[in-house]
Amino acid sequence: MIPRTMAEAQIPHRVDAGKFVDKNQQFNGEIDSSELTRLNEAVERCLTSVSCTLSFDRDEERHRLLVGSCSTRVAMLCQRCLNVVELDVSSQFELGLVFNDEQARQLPRRLEPVELDQNGLMDLWSVIEDEILLSLPAFPMHPENECHLQQPEPEESYSNVQQPNPFDVLAQLKQK
Repeated sequence: MIPRTMAEAQIPHRVDAGKFVDKNQQFNGEIDSSELTRLNEAVERCLTSVSCTLSFDRDEERHRLLVGSCSTRVAMLCQRCLNVVELDVSSQFELGLVFNDEQARQLPRRLEPVELDQNGLMDLWSVIEDEILLSLPAFPMHPENECHLQQPEPEESYSNVQQPNPFDVLAQLKQK
């Protein structure tokens, strides 16, 4: 069977994954990142739409698959200098499409399960948003040579300041 390809377009929100697997449906397109609420809450801002290449297929063992990649550019706070750092984020994935937990347990370890509803429908945007969220760095940082880390100037050294000895009071009592 020759796979069908949908031209560059907006990625559909909800899809009939079962039907797309049977047709070996492919997508190349984008999702407006402003529509991905969880992603927008996790970053300072999204700088580009999420570009996706997706393919619904079956593997040699006849498991339903969603194989693809997605990428975007986001702004996050650098954990070193606390200024904004712009980062390219991308993910490549191979997901097993299942209807229940039993089918999920039957999947090979290389496949992460995604559960379809009883009609074979799935929220494709949510799956792609999950993949982008999993690809965000836990500690975003500028490259070390680009970081604008501002070290505070050290204040007067404590060793040069004469502090009263708390035991002087005891020494005075002992002398009495």
